[in-house]
Amino acid sequence: MLKKYLQYATAASLVASFAACQQIGEEEQKGIFTITNQSGQDVEVRVYRTQNRQQPPLILSLPHAASVERVSYGGAGLIAYPELFSQGDSVRLVFQDGKQQLHYCLQAQQAEQCQPVRNLLSLGQYQVEALGEHTNRFSYTITAADYAVAR
Repeated sequence: MLKKYLQYATAASLVASFAACQQIGEEEQKGIFTITNQSGQDVEVRVYRTQNRQQPPLILSLPHAASVERVSYGGAGLIAYPELFSQGDSVRLVFQDGKQQLHYCLQAQQAEQCQPVRNLLSLGQYQVEALGEHTNRFSYTITAADYAVAR
């Protein structure tokens, strides 16, 4: 009898755990981050963490007119930040002819403290599109104007 009770209790516990996991999973936020290159040049996006100079940069290659898409997940009720934020604190755009542009923010997500003002690290610079209750697409386009100010 005790053995039968323990089997039912274990099964009920597993069902309750699964239901709880499903509920947490439903609240998890999904961010789809798309960077499109419309600069007229091929470009490499190099993401650096200046606090850890031993860590190699995350490098995303973007031929002209191409896009790169990365998916990120956030906890219940939290925004899913793009990989750029978790991987580094500065981004260097390196165009095919060697011209470069550095993007950095003195404080994460403080748009007024970002240089240049139009900046890959400033979430406010992304166009946001709701794709579902817990899913958003964040899009950023590297333009000919970005190339024009690169040195």
